[in-house]
Amino acid sequence: MKNIILSFTAAVVFSFASQAFAGAGHSHGVSEPISKEQATQKAATVKQQLISSNQVSSAWSDIKGGGAQQRSSSAGNLWVVEYANPKAADENKSKLFVFVDEFGNPVGANHTGEL
Repeated sequence: MKNIILSFTAAVVFSFASQAFAGAGHSHGVSEPISKEQATQKAATVKQQLISSNQVSSAWSDIKGGGAQQRSSSAGNLWVVEYANPKAADENKSKLFVFVDEFGNPVGANHTGEL
């Protein structure tokens, strides 16, 4: 019985100990939505990462994106930047859509525009 009480007491103490390290003066990320221009810049960075990791062809490197458009989804408000490559060999892959959430975090990219 003494071991059970000791174990329970230790569990309670350790569960509250982690809260002692939490406090003010730090941030968990950006808390303000980004602008249309910032969304376009983030999307360009994502496009370059896709090229660098060979997920899309290097032919996309010189393609400029259209303006960012906001779209509502089940994941919240998203910025969508569309890139069009008229010289793409595959017509189904002639467009690249990059999705960025309202705080600037990349959400995804694809050739369909569907998320």
